[in-house]
Amino acid sequence: MNRLHQAAILSHKPMGRGYYRIVLKAPEMASSALPGQFVMVRVSDTLDPLLARPFGISSVLSKTSLEILYRVVGRGTALLAGRDRGQTLGLLGPLGKGFPLPDKKTTPVLVAGGSGFPPLHFLAQRVGSGAHLFLGSRDKESLPPTAIVKSFRDACAKVHIATEDGSAGTKGMTTDILNAFLTKMEKKSPLVLYACGPHAMLAAVGRIAAEHSIPCYVSMEERMACGLGACMGCSIPMKSGGYKRACKEGPVFDSRDIDWSERVSVKIQGSEFKVRR
Repeated sequence: MNRLHQAAILSHKPMGRGYYRIVLKAPEMASSALPGQFVMVRVSDTLDPLLARPFGISSVLSKTSLEILYRVVGRGTALLAGRDRGQTLGLLGPLGKGFPLPDKKTTPVLVAGGSGFPPLHFLAQRVGSGAHLFLGSRDKESLPPTAIVKSFRDACAKVHIATEDGSAGTKGMTTDILNAFLTKMEKKSPLVLYACGPHAMLAAVGRIAAEHSIPCYVSMEERMACGLGACMGCSIPMKSGGYKRACKEGPVFDSRDIDWSERVSVKIQGSEFKVRR
């Protein structure tokens, strides 16, 4: 299904905190999309900008339309924010490999940092009410929009929030409350982690999962030019050697397969994270 579709904009509204919610009519894509997959969107009707932009699918509505949640961060997303209901956008997808879904006896643990919550929003709707979500940010204003947090609360067993300044939830890092939760829960139920967010957070979550011997799947947020694996611009280093493409073999990877050593160390509140060079 990797062909360009013309998708009509059914709804496009700001959600606060710089985020927008756009709903696109795309029945073929909606019927086959899986949590963790993404679409390439042409944000204008011209070749300026030349490249489409990748967006994680945040929800499928009635199997006929896709929901995308995004934040304005540059020229491409600023152009997209100016598109109106009734207009059409060029859409390629669904692309990439999604999250493997857990069995009914396993408790899903979702970890979102920064703007990495949209793919996990779709996943939360699919895995049922037994999931636990961990949200982390610098402060209250950097959290996802209130409506999205409410949607997560409706879908999950519990939403755990941590902010570095203590303005919402627990004061500290998401990984701190995640580690405490895993220690308490790992003897009660099989667990599986799913994470999306900054590289530093993903590396830390992967390390914690390994320490607890818990499977962990991470969605790697990389810059993409084509979305089809041709340009090799979104390559991820693998422990087995070589690279795999986030757009083709990912964006979801088993955290144990990634070579996190190709990162440099930084200290955040006493914890050592690894970030990409």
